[in-house]
Amino acid sequence: MQDIPQFAQMQNAIFPFMGSLLFLILHIYIYKALLKSLSTKPFVRFIWKLFTCINAINCMAYLFLRDSANVPQVIYFLLSLCLGIAFLFTMAAFLYQCCSLIIITLPTKSARSRWRHRTKVGIFLISVFMLCYGTYNGTKKPAIIHHTLEIKGLSTALNIAVLSDVHIGGLMEESKIKQIVEMTNALKADMVVLTGDIVDAELKNVEKSIDELQHLQANNGIFYVLGNHEYFHDIENIINKLQSLGFHVLINQSYTFKDIINIAGIADFMGWRVGYLEPDISQTFAQIDPQLPTILLAHQPKIIDYLKAPPYDKVDLVLSGHTHGGQIFPFSLAMLLQQPYIKGLHTLNNAHQTKVYVSQGSGFWGPPMRIGSEREITLFSLQPTKN
Repeated sequence: MQDIPQFAQMQNAIFPFMGSLLFLILHIYIYKALLKSLSTKPFVRFIWKLFTCINAINCMAYLFLRDSANVPQVIYFLLSLCLGIAFLFTMAAFLYQCCSLIIITLPTKSARSRWRHRTKVGIFLISVFMLCYGTYNGTKKPAIIHHTLEIKGLSTALNIAVLSDVHIGGLMEESKIKQIVEMTNALKADMVVLTGDIVDAELKNVEKSIDELQHLQANNGIFYVLGNHEYFHDIENIINKLQSLGFHVLINQSYTFKDIINIAGIADFMGWRVGYLEPDISQTFAQIDPQLPTILLAHQPKIIDYLKAPPYDKVDLVLSGHTHGGQIFPFSLAMLLQQPYIKGLHTLNNAHQTKVYVSQGSGFWGPPMRIGSEREITLFSLQPTKN
C-alpha cells in the first residue's frame, strides 16, 4: 500500500516544475504568435514582452505557492488570475493561427497584411472581454439549480441539496464557504450530499473554513464522498474532520434511510492510482436494500461505465461532479475525452434508465473564472411515481 503523505509530497514537488515548464512554453507561444505583431513600434513590443514575462513568472509563482497558508488573498487572487490570462491568450493565439489559414488565400499582400492586423486586434479585444466576463462570472455567488424527479419505489418525497467541487483552500476561504452554507440552508433540504473535492488543502491550513460546514442544516443527514483532490493532501485527517462534524462519510459503503432510500457512496478512481482507499463497487452495494430505490454518490461521472449491466444497473440516480462544467470554454471540449458528460441531467441507456447528474461545482479550481459554466448549488426534489 502506497503511503499517501509520500505520494502527496512527490506530486507537490514535481508538479510545480513540470507546470512551470509548460507555462514558459505557452508564454513564448503567446508572444510570438499573437502579441508581438500587434504593433511594430519597439516600445509597444517591449511592453508586451514585459507583460508576457511578468504573467509567466506569476503563473509559476502560483504553482509554488498554491498550498501556502501565508499568501494574502489579494496576491493569491492576482496570481490565480494570471493562469486564466495564460489560458485565454493561448486560445487566442491558436484561433488567430487558424484564421491565418483563411487570410493567406486573399489575392494581394496588402489585403493579407490588413486582415491579419484586424484579426489579431479583434481576437485580442475579445480575449480581454472574456477575461473580464469570466472573472465576474467565476466570482459571483453560486446559482441555485432545481430539478424535480419521479423515483420509482420511493414512498415519500425528499429534497436533496448537492454541493460538489467546493475546493476549500486558496480563494475558497472562510467567507465564501459561509455564503455557500447559508444559501444551502435556505433551501431547507432533507439531506445534503457532498460529492467530492470539497477540501483541496492540508487540514491545518483550512480548518476554520471547513468548520463553516458544521452549520449545514439537514434533518436527515449530510453525506460525503471523496474526490480526487482530497487524495493529494492529508486525506485521513480530512476524513476524520468531516466525521467529527457529524457527516456520513461513505467510502465504498451505503446507508439506508428509514426504509425509504439507499444512499451509496464510492471512493474516487484516484484511489486506484495511489493504491489507497480504492473504489470497490461490489462492496459499495453489498449492504443496500434491493427493495428500495438507490442514489449513488460518485465524484466522477465515468462511474456510469460500471452501471450499464447487472448487477449494478439498478441505481435510480447518480450524483457526481469533478468536471466543473468545463469551467472555462473550450476546455470543456477536452473534458469530454475523459468523462461521458460535462454537466446537467442525463439518462443512462441501461435497463433501469438510471438518471445521472453532473454538478458544475460550487467553487472553482485554479483561475477564479467561469466561461460557459457557472458555480451552482443544486436542489433535487425527489417524488414518488404518480402511477
